[in-house]
Amino acid sequence: MATRAQLTQGRSRQRRDDLLAAAIELFAEGGSRAVTHRAVARQAGLPSATTTYYFASIEDLLREALAAHIQQWTTDLEALTDLGLGPKTSLDDASSLVSHVFAMRGPDVAARELSIFLAATHDPALRDAAAETLRKFEQLVVTVLSRLGVDDAEPLAASIIALIAGTALRRQSGLYSEKDEAQMMATGIRDLIGAHVLGDEKVAAAIGRQAPASGRSAESR
Repeated sequence: MATRAQLTQGRSRQRRDDLLAAAIELFAEGGSRAVTHRAVARQAGLPSATTTYYFASIEDLLREALAAHIQQWTTDLEALTDLGLGPKTSLDDASSLVSHVFAMRGPDVAARELSIFLAATHDPALRDAAAETLRKFEQLVVTVLSRLGVDDAEPLAASIIALIAGTALRRQSGLYSEKDEAQMMATGIRDLIGAHVLGDEKVAAAIGRQAPASGRSAESR
């Protein structure tokens, strides 16, 4: 049986988590200006003085809320990735996994995460956290690519993240069906990986151009 102290600590943690979740919801809807002590408390269904009890300032609350959201976001994606990638994963398997992850994260989720990230980049106090988000996602992509046997994957990971972000933006327009969006993204990622593995010289030859002097050949990988 839980002691009174344990129950009190549990309620305190829950209140704190509720405040963090409320801050993220407000931030996603209206940016940092929408996150005030009163608005967060009201969103969480708690007394108006609750935020000042748990957080020294609204800036501290917002930074911690964003950090917690980013951590959960990364954890969720890592969990989805681990469901489908083993030590001998093929590129076709990885493409299927992309479609699976895409389906698990609908356009409403994409819109929310995109709005949070964009709002963070416009807030000087949160810009570093936004950059850290991108770094973590690039690391996640590098991990996936390494399981596919792709070497020197850091530049490729950055390109894949750009493709994913662009897809998230386009999904909001409804221009293509969700099935088509998933297929186009899987195909785009596959093409990026293929070009990376072939190397600059072979890609340039395939499109009838001379490889740039600074480009890396497939043999140098």
